[in-house]
Amino acid sequence: MLERKKIAAFIAGMLLCACTAAPAANVYAEDTTDSSAWGASPETSANEEKKEDKNTYTLSGDFLYSTTRDGTICIEDCKSTSAVLTIPEKLDGIAVTELGRQAFGSDPENNTFTEISLPSSINYISDENPFIYCTKLRSITVSEDNKDFFSEEGILYTKDRDRLVCYPCKKGGNSFKVPDSVKELGTSSLYNAGIKDITLPSGLEKIGAFALADLTEMESVDLSGTKVTELDPYAFSGCSVLKEIKLPITLEYIGGGAFAGCKELTEIELPQSLEEIGQYAFVNTGLTAVVIPDSVSNISYCAFGYYTDEDGNITANNSFTVVGSPNSAAHIYCTDSDSDYDYQNSFVFLTPEEYQEKQDLLALDRIKSGDFEYAMISTGAVLTFCTSTDSTITIPAEIDGNPITKIYPSCFTGTMAKEIIIPDTVEEIRELAFFNCSELKKVVVPASVKKIGNNAFDKCTALEYAEFCGAETVGSQVFCDCTSLKTFKAADTIKEWNDEEPFIYCTELEEIEIDGNSGIYRSENGVMYSNDMTVIIAYPANKADKSYTSPSGVKEVQQSAFANCKNLESVKLPDIEVINAYAFEGCNKLSSLVLSDKLTTLGSDALYDCTSLKSLRLPESLTDIGACAFGYYHNDNADTQNGEAADAVVEGFTLYAPKDCTAYSFAKSAGMKVVTGTTRFFGKNVSSGFVYSLAAILGAAVLAFAGILTGKTVKKKKAENAAAKRKAHSAELRRQRREAEDSTDKKEDDTIE
Repeated sequence: MLERKKIAAFIAGMLLCACTAAPAANVYAEDTTDSSAWGASPETSANEEKKEDKNTYTLSGDFLYSTTRDGTICIEDCKSTSAVLTIPEKLDGIAVTELGRQAFGSDPENNTFTEISLPSSINYISDENPFIYCTKLRSITVSEDNKDFFSEEGILYTKDRDRLVCYPCKKGGNSFKVPDSVKELGTSSLYNAGIKDITLPSGLEKIGAFALADLTEMESVDLSGTKVTELDPYAFSGCSVLKEIKLPITLEYIGGGAFAGCKELTEIELPQSLEEIGQYAFVNTGLTAVVIPDSVSNISYCAFGYYTDEDGNITANNSFTVVGSPNSAAHIYCTDSDSDYDYQNSFVFLTPEEYQEKQDLLALDRIKSGDFEYAMISTGAVLTFCTSTDSTITIPAEIDGNPITKIYPSCFTGTMAKEIIIPDTVEEIRELAFFNCSELKKVVVPASVKKIGNNAFDKCTALEYAEFCGAETVGSQVFCDCTSLKTFKAADTIKEWNDEEPFIYCTELEEIEIDGNSGIYRSENGVMYSNDMTVIIAYPANKADKSYTSPSGVKEVQQSAFANCKNLESVKLPDIEVINAYAFEGCNKLSSLVLSDKLTTLGSDALYDCTSLKSLRLPESLTDIGACAFGYYHNDNADTQNGEAADAVVEGFTLYAPKDCTAYSFAKSAGMKVVTGTTRFFGKNVSSGFVYSLAAILGAAVLAFAGILTGKTVKKKKAENAAAKRKAHSAELRRQRREAEDSTDKKEDDTIE
């Protein structure tokens, strides 16, 4: 998959350069990649697979040709320098049936053809349009006997007129109405045609690559009445004065670079039918914001928010705004990254409601007062901008006698203050309010503030201490790229935090403290949990402890909860049943992980890049395992260009698991070492047979010891019984002796008397 992406990226880059600097013809002249990679028709004739070695071609007069599988001729090149070119019915006695992609040469600057005539024998013309090299072409004619192609007013169509093949670029005329029968505009079919106004038929279904590119006088185009489902790559690229385009409700795909270089295009409404947007689709346009419908499931990199800088590099505009639903493709695109291409998006994300509010804000009357700019709404004054250069900024509780109740988006963006003091009149901090306050070290949000918007402190790279004294609703990526944050404190008032990984970018975080347990979170020993202590929410990435054991009753590890922890070496999770995606990603010191026998789920990349974790025991209960869940790391040195996978198995990794369980199968399919028939004994993985034998030995020893104890007890009891008998016997003898003595004494007394 990655390899295909890189190939596509290379082609897209080449095409992008071409569409902004040279005619499309040059692109095709150098491109030897499969045309389907950039959008040419996949139904290309098998005869389009040309031999690279031109020594196998045959030169006949001005024409260089190859032989098709049917034994006919395909013209591959033409050396003629005349203005009028007639393609012969036959060459060397063989029928000419096809025109290759460079049939009329590959030098657009020196191409001389103004008229081209095609014979009746032609039945196939390369889908990559060989006429694009004919930069002086005014007319194309076709023999009336041709069964596959048709010409009208010098314009080339397929015979049934359902596909427009080529509108000669020098035909002339400011306007053109495409015939109602046309369902497809072929590749480069109207490229650089000089048309200002074009009318498209209602039956149109597809617009090919470069089909309407470089129409440098066309200011608007209406597709809304068509049935177009696809805009192939670079379909409208280089339309430098295009200001308005209406897209149809049937559109599903916008190809890479489709609107690249449309510098005057400042807004566009994407239809609810749209599913995919290709790479570079809107690079170098005038767009500053775009609303992405929920129907879109895939946005390729650099699709929006990128431009070509003075050095010719494709550069991101970080102030570009993407509007969409939380957790949608639009949301993901805003922070999308890929180390293989060395890019990291950091665009502004707004929900439709927030975007509308922003638009409403722009319509408000702004008032300047000292270092602040504000506007009035029903609840009071809202701060909209701050120009202070002080190292400590104290926001006033009132401005011109009006209480300040809200801090609006981007109000403090770029401010160089180290501390900003917020008054207790403020009720809401909007999204991006403190974006890129790169010197800000400390912020205490008072209890009056109940809502904190998305990315509120995004890119506050010096921020070390943050405290929310009464926040109830917190947005997503509030601390994005707060790479110096060490301590976060909050009251137990939080009822909603719209972020599954709230501290993912806080690489220096040492402590999370929640004061109390009345909200949805609580903390224990600096770790953040759900209020009921069943879910681990976040473990500070720079917490000093080297070991961690989850408290009894904790059942789940939230996404990225331990991601990139710097110091953790040993973790025990005795009751955990679910470990979500990326949970321990990047914990490269983690060498010991003891999991519960009740574990059922291990999410994608849960243990990715845990390079010190050389062994792992997984239970039979584990049935849900995500991609690269364990045993993998990212190989930065992988030769991905030649098919080597970047996701590699950790060297020396061993899995201990029951045979044929889910984890066993996962590891085996990945080529990992798997050891079965073992159990964990005093922290070590040992053979189950050894344990059974040891248990038997211990059992016998216990029985023997019990026998000894029993023997001793019996002997003791016998001794006690004997002693008792001896004692009883002695007592009897003493009784008898006393009785005898008493009898003797009585006889003596009787004698005396």
